[in-house]
Amino acid sequence: MVLLCFDMDNTLLRSNKAHVKAFNKAFVKLGLKKVKAKSLIEHFGKVGILVIKAVYPMLSDKEAEKILLLHNQLVAKETAKYAKQINGADKSLKQLKKMGFKLALLTNCSHSEIKALLKSAGIDAKSFRLFVGADDVRHGKPWPDEILKARKALKAHCIYMIGDSVYDVRTGKKANAKTISVLTGDFTRKQLLKEKPDYILKSVREVPALMKKIYKEKN
Repeated sequence: MVLLCFDMDNTLLRSNKAHVKAFNKAFVKLGLKKVKAKSLIEHFGKVGILVIKAVYPMLSDKEAEKILLLHNQLVAKETAKYAKQINGADKSLKQLKKMGFKLALLTNCSHSEIKALLKSAGIDAKSFRLFVGADDVRHGKPWPDEILKARKALKAHCIYMIGDSVYDVRTGKKANAKTISVLTGDFTRKQLLKEKPDYILKSVREVPALMKKIYKEKN
């Protein structure tokens, strides 16, 4: 079985605004100052604790975990409304499902965030056979735990990791998966090329055509 593992943020939907607003609301609520969007966004793609520690390194793990929990709750209840679908993402997922590929969503977000963000962006959650979020594994991306969990659960023999960040490529390589980078996030082509993904596409809209070409050639 061929399993296509998709990252969510900046791969299927644009959610920087949703996360920035949630982080800053959490910071203020816990007595800290707001952080400029740019300073937060440059760390997106990492697990939430590392994002928080990057901008507030003096915080203890317990304090950072408290902020992350509040951030996750705020995204789910308030700020997910700012998420917007990347053009053609939902259509592409449905095409791939119809083509016979199994789809999984792998993200460092929690399940409550996943549900809220997909709904806000108009992406059909039923396209996916499995969600693996930060609350399902001990280590999020760039560790390979999420892919390994998906591989075991769906008994996949061939896996592709599709995402916008260098962390998605590193995750895929650590799990011996093929890697597909998309240019809809905050990483440049040059930055992604350094990680040596198997393919670089403009967006997920090009994934169905790529899969059709690969499996036509194999057959």
